[in-house]
Amino acid sequence: MLTVTKLIVALLSIFSIILLSFTFFIEKDSELYRLIHYYDFGLCMIFLYDFFVQLYKRKKRWRYFYTYGWLDLLSSLPVINQLRYIRVLRIFRVLRIIKSFNRLYKFIITNKKASLYGLIVFVSTITLILSSTLVLYLEEDVGNIQTAEDALWWSYITITTVGYGDYYPVTNPGKLVTSILILNGIAIFGTIVSYITDKVNTIKKRSSIGE
Repeated sequence: MLTVTKLIVALLSIFSIILLSFTFFIEKDSELYRLIHYYDFGLCMIFLYDFFVQLYKRKKRWRYFYTYGWLDLLSSLPVINQLRYIRVLRIFRVLRIIKSFNRLYKFIITNKKASLYGLIVFVSTITLILSSTLVLYLEEDVGNIQTAEDALWWSYITITTVGYGDYYPVTNPGKLVTSILILNGIAIFGTIVSYITDKVNTIKKRSSIGE
């Protein structure tokens, strides 16, 4: 059965594979390499959470685990770099469920709100990762964003629109990336507020029906 969560996890799997492939062209002792692996660790936590959710929801849990669940588990463990590419199996499983573009289109139309929230979360996550990676690459030799930790902290205070000013870009491309990340922060927090409001309204409606 296709769900928005499965679709988002599949898209994140595709992105994580692209991100990992990019590390083959980067020096292993560079700050950029460390930053990408920080983000890959975060994606691993998402995939690991998804594995346990899938395991919990399955009626035949051991069957799921022995068929492909164990592969989901191994590909989600941060300490096993060699098995990360097994994530491609998640993509194939979702594609097998979709089977056609028409089915995907109907699914999205039927689940408009959930699909919209899921899309915004996915785009915001990708924007965050790409923005901090780009800023570190652009600013590492000229600005004060010198390390992976600097880039992580800068992206956090930027996406929350706090802007302490302790880390900031000095190049024009870096400033452009910052502007995009700020807009991304406004969008994601607006989505969170909308999602919470929608859930509260749903609970109120259920309570009024129950009365």
